[in-house]
Amino acid sequence: MGIRRLERREWRGFCIYASRVLIGKHVEMQVLSLQFGSQVGARRVPLFGMAYDPASDVLELLFGDELDHLIRAPRELYVDEGSLGIVSLQIVDSDGIRQIVTLHDPLLLASPDNSRGR
Repeated sequence: MGIRRLERREWRGFCIYASRVLIGKHVEMQVLSLQFGSQVGARRVPLFGMAYDPASDVLELLFGDELDHLIRAPRELYVDEGSLGIVSLQIVDSDGIRQIVTLHDPLLLASPDNSRGR
């Protein structure tokens, strides 16, 4: 499948779709800019949703622990899709700052065996 650039008219519908299918995925977000270099914005936090408001021109990412990441005046939105679905997103704002969101399935740990010692 690969990387594709979404047209602005697709953003709102994509955010609604992504909020349904990506809920519970864990996110790592990296913020890249020439001025500040590379910074980690979030590490292994659950994604609760995405929203784009064309009236205010803000794209919002909702993470676990009540974290929000607002991207004001986004200019480009790219989606990287693999055989198992969406792998990552890249949002570029009006200042050329890139927010790269990499999605992971949460680690599933085996439940403790409660029958021991009986």
